[in-house]
Amino acid sequence: MKLRTRLIVFVSAFLITFFYWRVKVFFFVGDDEVPWIREVTGLTIHHFHYGLIFITIASLLLIFFEINWFSVGLMGIGLSTALDSFISRMMNFSSVRANEIATYNNSFIFTLIFFLDVILLAVIFYLIRER
Repeated sequence: MKLRTRLIVFVSAFLITFFYWRVKVFFFVGDDEVPWIREVTGLTIHHFHYGLIFITIASLLLIFFEINWFSVGLMGIGLSTALDSFISRMMNFSSVRANEIATYNNSFIFTLIFFLDVILLAVIFYLIRER
């Protein structure tokens, strides 16, 4: 897989996943809606945790198999999923669902800046490698 294709697949998966989570939470998650897994187990699981699972699987694929569109795309999805929740988790000190959602929505600008930094870093690495 060419380096340019890797960059395009990674950035595309990264951005599409970011917008997916932002739209999903903004429009489809209610402030008083408690996820079923929290009701059953009492655990506070966010998409940050799902992202870590995707990152783990993608890392193992990249280490033990080949670099292809699936492994690169899965890494983009995993990083985006984890990092989207990363900033809001640092800003939220409450386990009250309404506060979690409000903090998540209020962290959009900071998260967007963080994402643009990751994309810029990926482009810089691409340009260094292409030389």
